[in-house]
Amino acid sequence: MKMRLLFSMALAAALLSGCTQKKSPAAGGVQDYMPDNAVIAHRGTIYWAPELTEAAFRWARNTGADYMELDLHRSKDSMIIIMHDKTFKRTTDVAEKFPGREGDPISSFTLEEIMQLDAGSAFNTKNPEQARQSFAGQNVLVLEDVFRIAEGKRIKRNTDGSRVYTRDEAGVYQFEYEDDPADNGHRPGIYIEFKNPVDYPMVEEQVYDELKRIGWNPLEGEIPSADEPFIKDGRVNVGKTRGKILVQTFSQPGMMNLKRVFREQVPASFLIGNRKTNEFAQEQVTDSIVAFARECGAQFIGTNLGDENDGLSPAFAAKIHEAGLKANIYSINTVEQMEKYFGEGEGKKASPLADGMITNRTDLTIDFYHARKVRASGTEKSPQEILADLGYNQ
Repeated sequence: MKMRLLFSMALAAALLSGCTQKKSPAAGGVQDYMPDNAVIAHRGTIYWAPELTEAAFRWARNTGADYMELDLHRSKDSMIIIMHDKTFKRTTDVAEKFPGREGDPISSFTLEEIMQLDAGSAFNTKNPEQARQSFAGQNVLVLEDVFRIAEGKRIKRNTDGSRVYTRDEAGVYQFEYEDDPADNGHRPGIYIEFKNPVDYPMVEEQVYDELKRIGWNPLEGEIPSADEPFIKDGRVNVGKTRGKILVQTFSQPGMMNLKRVFREQVPASFLIGNRKTNEFAQEQVTDSIVAFARECGAQFIGTNLGDENDGLSPAFAAKIHEAGLKANIYSINTVEQMEKYFGEGEGKKASPLADGMITNRTDLTIDFYHARKVRASGTEKSPQEILADLGYNQ
């Protein structure tokens, strides 16, 4: 107990000293760029399709997620790669394609090597009930892929299934996309998680520039109207609003980087805690967490749902809301978890602990919010029907 108290005191001191820039105002207007009761598709889905693949993101888009969440890494040749872990071992066939390198970091592989990996077959092996033959051979994605999927496109492929791209004399890749014949009109935003900046220096600036290049930087070029609705003609429209991207990180220095690069004009979330080591959400440091989030320009705190240690207790949620911040909770898998963090009542009568849910089951979460009268409509088709529509047959 004494060691835990010392840890908490040290953490509180670190949090309070983390941001020395001028104190930011209350979250205000930028926070309102993100809809309340947002459905955030965690890695697209980790339940119905291989995580962070084209299949997962196409499924999340067509199911009606408000946002599609992704994790960033950087290749040896400086390409932004979509992958959760620091290595390819868990989700790809790297051990077969590159024997002896399965434990090597993503940063040690070139994009040419990465494009050889199968990011779908491991899912089929581990999840026989959700397995589909057509998941085999799914690619590891680059950053642009997810944004093009959000726009209603899919990766353009050759007859053998390989993706179509060119590479100029300078080695710059140009990927090709095509209209997705199964697109149903939903336009989700993108929820971007940055890793520790020590691992990838200046990655925040790199992403900022890439967003500008592909037409998704909300601070550059044609700025979306403040009146653009989150739902339009019965379809998710978040990807065309000022809240079309949200940036987040667990890292304290990373939060300062996000504040510098995105200038507090893009919704930002300070992520805390995890299911195994939940020290960040201990009662002794919740005040410091909230103070740090405000100092570093966050409008949201992202925290984990609890087992023995609860990442969003009623007391912590109250502190977050009293400070003018909002809470998004991860990672939702069951209706019981949704009930715990939504609270009693329906619609405006409800007093939820969480303002949005980062979910592995977008289908369940949409229908839950619809049943609680905070979402106009539920899902239109079953998860399996959507996968079939997208061409992912058994």
